[in-house]
Amino acid sequence: MTLICAWLLHFHVTALISLDDSAKAANDFLGALKKNDESLICDAMERLGENDNGTVAGLLIEKGMTHSSLMVHEEALRLARELKSEDAKDRIVQIVRRSRRFETRMDAMRVLKSWPHNDSRPEFIGRLQDKTDWVVSLAIQFLRDHPHPETISALIDKLSKTNGRQSEEIVELLKSMTGENYPADTGGWRIWWEQNSEGWSPVEKSGGEEDGEKKDVSTAVRDGLYGEIASERVVFLLDVSGSMLASTAVDDSRIEIAKNQLKRVLQGGLTTKSKFTIVAFSDELTVLSPKLVKAKGGSLRKAIDFVDRLEAGGETNSYGALQKAFADREVDTIYLLSDGSPTAGEETSLKLISDAVSQWNRYRGVRIHCIGFFAGTAPNQDEARASEFLKTLSRLNFGKYVEIR
Repeated sequence: MTLICAWLLHFHVTALISLDDSAKAANDFLGALKKNDESLICDAMERLGENDNGTVAGLLIEKGMTHSSLMVHEEALRLARELKSEDAKDRIVQIVRRSRRFETRMDAMRVLKSWPHNDSRPEFIGRLQDKTDWVVSLAIQFLRDHPHPETISALIDKLSKTNGRQSEEIVELLKSMTGENYPADTGGWRIWWEQNSEGWSPVEKSGGEEDGEKKDVSTAVRDGLYGEIASERVVFLLDVSGSMLASTAVDDSRIEIAKNQLKRVLQGGLTTKSKFTIVAFSDELTVLSPKLVKAKGGSLRKAIDFVDRLEAGGETNSYGALQKAFADREVDTIYLLSDGSPTAGEETSLKLISDAVSQWNRYRGVRIHCIGFFAGTAPNQDEARASEFLKTLSRLNFGKYVEIR
């Protein structure tokens, strides 16, 4: 009996010490946040992460991951993913399901992404019914790693209740997982699934998907540079730098092809529900409208006239164009057509531009589709650097990359 009492006393004291350590670490972390010093915050988070419990999970997600610093956000994400206790896991799931802030639900989902699929998949499927579109879109993107019958069933069900960009995302994912090709109209997908769900297995992914699609300029011009546009809230970023004057194999310069292809979209590629704007960029920005406009009548005529008047010359301010696109909270899709890497503007470092876009897009989920337009030859142009920039930008922001030569 004495031994049992001694053991219980030791356990109780150890637990109290542990609680004291956790409380002190929490206080130190909150104090560091008040000082807003990135190094102090990261050091305090490191000590906080040594205590594996629900309180720590909540602090890391609700205070650390929401910090404006990308470094603090990523460090909090790393530490939250290392928590293994049931208490911590329960807290993370509750945040995903019940947090009032959609940004916090998104951050908790990023933690879940590192969990075993059988644990995280039900939560991602549950978020397909979230009231916030950005959360739903993030759930769709995270389900890309979950080729499973539960995923297929949930996506087909969601497809019947959505349209626009989310419809596009779901169809892309279904095609990738199944190898089938049906339009967004769910009749085809439902019938196929009813006939094939039993014994279904996902198709193997082909290599090189991250490198994007490559097209020759003649094919691209015939099929359309932009493809089918499902989004109803889109901004077109068009490079009009001097290198866009380069001639191509189809007897038109890059800039003339790009202008004609954008007018093609304006004349027949948008729906009456669509809203859009255009940002042309070289050294400076030329903007159709600072806010999205409806794709109707006078607005379309004004946009076509705007494109006709564009002339190429100068350097490439990609940063400024992207910053302008993200300034409108309505935008959910960006199409960036360019033939070069950033050479002008507030920022030209590929890494720093990528970090800035990640910051702007953290709670937005904007898709960035990039078109690398390298047909013909422009002097003194680093096409490899430009291609890598556009490819990385699309990959990190849920988009597709097409390279044209």
